[in-house]
Amino acid sequence: MAGVKKILVCVLTVMAVFWYTEADFQSFAAESSVIEKVTVKIDTDFGAPEEIPDPVITADGNGYSLGDVQFKTDYDKWEPGKKVRVDINLFADEGKFFPTSLNRSECKVTGADFVSAKALDDTTLQVKVDYRPVMTLGDTAEAGWSSTSSRKAVWKKVDFAPGYTVTLYGDDKVVKRLNVETSSVDLSSYMTKDDVTYYYEVKAVPLTSDEKKYFKEGNYVTSRDTEVELDTEEKQYVSRYSAGDGGEVKGSNYVYGDGQLARNSWKKLSDKWYYFDQNGNMAKGWIFVNGYWYYMNENGVMQTGWINLGDGWRYLGEDGSLRTGWLNPSPDKWYYLNAYGFMQTQWVLVDGKWYFMEADGSMKTGWLNWNNCWYYLNADGSMAENTIVDGWYIAPGGIATKL
Repeated sequence: MAGVKKILVCVLTVMAVFWYTEADFQSFAAESSVIEKVTVKIDTDFGAPEEIPDPVITADGNGYSLGDVQFKTDYDKWEPGKKVRVDINLFADEGKFFPTSLNRSECKVTGADFVSAKALDDTTLQVKVDYRPVMTLGDTAEAGWSSTSSRKAVWKKVDFAPGYTVTLYGDDKVVKRLNVETSSVDLSSYMTKDDVTYYYEVKAVPLTSDEKKYFKEGNYVTSRDTEVELDTEEKQYVSRYSAGDGGEVKGSNYVYGDGQLARNSWKKLSDKWYYFDQNGNMAKGWIFVNGYWYYMNENGVMQTGWINLGDGWRYLGEDGSLRTGWLNPSPDKWYYLNAYGFMQTQWVLVDGKWYFMEADGSMKTGWLNWNNCWYYLNADGSMAENTIVDGWYIAPGGIATKL
């Protein structure tokens, strides 16, 4: 009888171990289906001068993939270093689930500031971050000397520039290098020698360690066109420009040797183009000449390339004329500018075909997730319709459905 009891105890023990192991296994299996850690990366390379590039967002990890991304601030309102809230949706793989929320250590974010990570449902996690745009600073359009003091350096401001580095030369030797926050500086305390030709170079730069995270310095621009040679009589330098036709700029006019004003004329002065209107005055702002629009800055200099006057981005060709329609400024970038020259974003309809333009205006190709629907954009950027791509049926209207 004792032997029977011993056998019964052993059997019960084995069954208990089996039950515990099975329950533990089921618990472990349930836990492993929950995604406990995610990683989101926001990468940005400094682009062309005065360009604010779009960041590249990726989600690395097992059990989930990157979904749609929404920037809460319109692209044309982005400023370097100024926070832009971004909503990033992550989609769980089949059989995987997100918890109600993840904290900062469970949701690792690089390239932006973590705000929150909360589940919209079991299979969708929304990660909120604050991204700070970056920019390569542009170059000043003008660098010369004050009309009231031949020792005061003055240059045109560079958009968003926190400060400037100024290097003073005397007979091509460095005299002084200093940083300033303004677009002018009195150099008289360093320009002390007579019969020495002085000039300076200036470039836009970030000044603090924090600013260096979001700004890359611009290029040096020299004042050599307006060098200053001091003599014992302390002569004041007066800037004069000529197009080589016997005339020169006087005030806001271009005056020929016989005293006549240049009218309705283009003049190239110091490698910059100016236009003098029907009254002989140097034009500023938008002008319409021979069927084309041009933009002359506050100093009368014709502008080229991308410009934003606060109402959106436009593009001026190398000849200064305002461009419209399709624009291909580099081999792999296409943009679309409307009839007023404004760069378009999101969906645009051109000649009966739909195209999608990214936040920076560049044309999108390949797969696109928009408003929780998938679309496919052909190699020429046009939206695919009524076809099959990669095992997806693209219906009329462009919405894709998995076959």
